[in-house]
Amino acid sequence: MDYMDEQVAEMTKHARQKKRMENIENQLLHTDIVKAIKDGQLTIEDETMEFVKIGFYDDQILMYIPAAFEVMTPELMDIKYPSSRRPEYIYTSESTSINVTMKMMEQEIKPEELEDFTHNMMNMLRKLQPNAEMLEIGMNEVNGVQIGYFDFITPALDSKIYNLMFLFMVGENVTMGSVNCLKKEMNIWKPLAYGMMESISIENKILDGEGVV
Repeated sequence: MDYMDEQVAEMTKHARQKKRMENIENQLLHTDIVKAIKDGQLTIEDETMEFVKIGFYDDQILMYIPAAFEVMTPELMDIKYPSSRRPEYIYTSESTSINVTMKMMEQEIKPEELEDFTHNMMNMLRKLQPNAEMLEIGMNEVNGVQIGYFDFITPALDSKIYNLMFLFMVGENVTMGSVNCLKKEMNIWKPLAYGMMESISIENKILDGEGVV
């Protein structure tokens, strides 16, 4: 194959990939993602992704995540989340490029303060990462639970990362969850991230202080 043939082949491959992505995005737009996630299966083109309900903090928080995700190894945590205040739960894909986290925070606020707290968290992140591209911020009621959320894109070493962060009350404490992926994967994973967020349910049990840091 000469250089021109290679160029044509590469362009054809790129066009085919672009068309497939457009088909997937269009399918996601017309799919009840939350229902599919809660039903345990989401079919995209000819592939089926399975979801399972995961419990956090003695099953006080329940959320659906992809069944293939596993708990991140301590070695990888040290690389990807080096801070001592990293999330207590981190699930990751086989490629480790897509992650789901959960962390109960020490902040105690009143339910009516959650919206302001969400804005404050976004503003704090903007100050810490001035190169972050902020996207959306809002409030949503999910299974009777008020959830504040915002999403953004941050630069990384050789790529960009899409992040969805969401905050909700467990008792008097704020809990923060997140879903992140590579920016090049966000057209698929952004709607799935929102779908996972909207699968959250809360059982208000007493934890005797466990998990609050």
